Amino acid sequence: MVILTAPCILNRVGEGIRAMDVRQLRYFVEVVQAKSFTKAAERVRVAQPALGFQVRKLEDELGSALLVRHSRGVRTTEAGDALLKHAHAILRQIELARQEVIDLAGPPRGPLALGVTPTASALLATRIVQYCGEAFPGIALNLVEGLSEEVMKWLDEGRIDLGFTYNPTAIKGIESKPLLIEDLFYISSDADDGFDGTEKVALARLRNLPLILPSRPHGTRMLVERAAEERGIVIQVSCEVDSVATVRELVEAGIGATILPLGAVQDAVRSGRLHAARIARPRISRTLHLAWSSRSAQTNAALVVCDIIDRLAEERIQSGGGFWRAP
Repeated sequence: MVILTAPCILNRVGEGIRAMDVRQLRYFVEVVQAKSFTKAAERVRVAQPALGFQVRKLEDELGSALLVRHSRGVRTTEAGDALLKHAHAILRQIELARQEVIDLAGPPRGPLALGVTPTASALLATRIVQYCGEAFPGIALNLVEGLSEEVMKWLDEGRIDLGFTYNPTAIKGIESKPLLIEDLFYISSDADDGFDGTEKVALARLRNLPLILPSRPHGTRMLVERAAEERGIVIQVSCEVDSVATVRELVEAGIGATILPLGAVQDAVRSGRLHAARIARPRISRTLHLAWSSRSAQTNAALVVCDIIDRLAEERIQSGGGFWRAP
């Protein structure tokens, strides 16, 4: 049995955590994620009774119910929620320790989880996967998409290794570095607009136009509304969509216009399917950061992926299109 010496997870269970082993924690996390003992047993390839026995043993050792069984599966109790947060971090630390040892014996390899925001995904995700696959085939990338605040939370919980964010101060203890500054553009499918990526449009001109924007608290939405409010401009939002790919499809279909970094729709603009104009008076821009937890060791895989991201960000800056080098 592997004994964990992590700090006490729940005050009321006291010394109970010392009796937990890695297998029990992994089984517990799998059950929570699958919301079913049956599905979790299939994932970890053990018999359901054996998995259930280990989870019940964990509850007995901690002296607290962790899961509530109901007709649709299971849900966590308050104690289960507390344990789950620490379980992710503990299991991640074990994986990092294993990976550090493996790194010493060969080229960068192993799993690496990267949190990406919707627009960062459109800007860089494909190229990251291509570069990494070609240069370091031993690295198994896992891209997880979420808003900036979600990415920061996942880093804090140890669920991912690296993450893109436009809000690097959302959670304390997360380190970050700026990658690039990106301007926001008005994007439409109307050829009569005459926008080719070099034109500019005042924000006031968008006053009565139906816009497709992400829901609050998405960073782009908050930036646009803050700039509009400062100038007494009312922005008309006809549809809220958080997926950049879906927004692009809707705009191409002529359902509305949107506001995005040019890089998120650059291929469609180049082909003439979409038209773009840089927003001016005021210029609206934001800074993309790469973040990681200061509590997590940086494996060789993470270091080389960071280097790939740095190079791709520089390529974006050199290509123009509303991207600038961050100070």
